[in-house]
Amino acid sequence: MATERFRQMLLANEQWYNPADMAKEKDRRFGKPNCPLFTVFESRKECAEKGVHARNFAGIAGSSKDGAFSICVSGGYQDDVDNGDYIIYTGTGGQEDTYGSGSDTQRCDQSFSHKDNAALKISADTGRPVRVVRGANASSVYAPEKGYRYDGMYVVKKAYLCKGISGYMICRFELERCPGQDPIPVRSIGLPRRKSSHT
Repeated sequence: MATERFRQMLLANEQWYNPADMAKEKDRRFGKPNCPLFTVFESRKECAEKGVHARNFAGIAGSSKDGAFSICVSGGYQDDVDNGDYIIYTGTGGQEDTYGSGSDTQRCDQSFSHKDNAALKISADTGRPVRVVRGANASSVYAPEKGYRYDGMYVVKKAYLCKGISGYMICRFELERCPGQDPIPVRSIGLPRRKSSHT
């Protein structure tokens, strides 16, 4: 299976998988990071080193016991919707054969039994804000042109299972940006905002 081959490839290369770096993910860090709003990082690794988003690959960082610390929004799932202050975010899993193809198509169901999805669901239950990092994404006017940008604190308003575009069940999270933060930069690229069911 592609997932297992990819995992073995990661473990064999310390530039991609370094146990010392992975240990940082055990840190229990909630709240605002020690960097200004809209700070741009060159890579996910730099985000992790600065304590903004600890996962070099996964989109959700946190604990299935305590909740999520942060998420990375980069358009990696076809069901994602980014409207700036309001995000519909797709959970982790279900793309087990897509590492090499770059496709965002689902291949199987997601569930809240996955520890990362469970972490973000707990955040919906507790109302504890999570950090949001946006990665470069040509289809979003809210994404940076390059790198990864810290865009502030969001609250997970809803967490639920639903059928995605590909016909598989996905874990869906609706997040709203906490008030009192500076407006998110918008790129002038002539793209219309993606529609959502949020009112």
